[in-house]
Amino acid sequence: MASSFNPNSWHISSMEELMALAEAQEHRAAARYDQLAARMDRFGSLETAALFRRLAAMEREHVEALSDWGGSAAPHAKLPDELGEGTATDTDEVPVSLTPYRALAIAVRNEERAFSLLTYIAAHAQTSEISARAEALAIEELHHVALLRAQRRKAYHAERHGARDHEREIDIATRSVADLRIVAGRLLSRALETHQALAQELRAAGDQEGADLLFHLIAKELAEARRLGIRGFGNSGEEAAEAHGSATSAGLDSGAMWPVENMVDIFLAAAERSRDEKVVLEAQRLGGVAITWLAELRADLEATA
Repeated sequence: MASSFNPNSWHISSMEELMALAEAQEHRAAARYDQLAARMDRFGSLETAALFRRLAAMEREHVEALSDWGGSAAPHAKLPDELGEGTATDTDEVPVSLTPYRALAIAVRNEERAFSLLTYIAAHAQTSEISARAEALAIEELHHVALLRAQRRKAYHAERHGARDHEREIDIATRSVADLRIVAGRLLSRALETHQALAQELRAAGDQEGADLLFHLIAKELAEARRLGIRGFGNSGEEAAEAHGSATSAGLDSGAMWPVENMVDIFLAAAERSRDEKVVLEAQRLGGVAITWLAELRADLEATA
């Protein structure tokens, strides 16, 4: 059964608590990757199984590295179960029928939740030391997200014999910060058109709660566009709504998610491929912003389900 996860409910007040959280996350993630690897072995996807084993090994290495920080972690039993990584809502019971794409989607969601939690902790830490170390942990999770999303794209193409052509935009985004922002503008424009359309349709259908969720996201997208100095987003919300078709709360999840998913994929792929340090840092920042939007939107949708 789905359980609500909201990183904004977490408060870390000491390095010991942060270490306990990090260690518990890494242990749970390693165990889950072992489980997914075994399932992929049975499925016959040896490449995906090898990736999960690689990630399990990385998580265990992170546990060992935590000891270099000094101090001692609090007992795991004192921590609530909702830790983000390794506890995504649809992974407590791994489905019997699991394709590589579905397995990678589960893993992506877990890592994104871990990233969102750690970035929230870093932003609201009571000391600069906690903030800095939470940020370092978050960057590790961001690398995992990029790795898993790249493999998930391959699985998507293999399972559907089709492709969403991100490659051209990824290539453009790696060239310079200016080109990256051009791509970001296009992606934000698509997201805004989609979300404005869905929000208008939901409001017209009498679903004000669903519409408000999207208007909240739209405000954040517009704020990021202003931060990037991007203007001109195509159709207005009303015009986009006429072209989009009818929307219901049942379709809100997938309809609202896909343009933000695209942003995460493209920004993180650009960060992995670019050799320009400024592009890497800005692409990571943009990918992190989009992941936070996804986590918040999922939490809101789960809370209203």
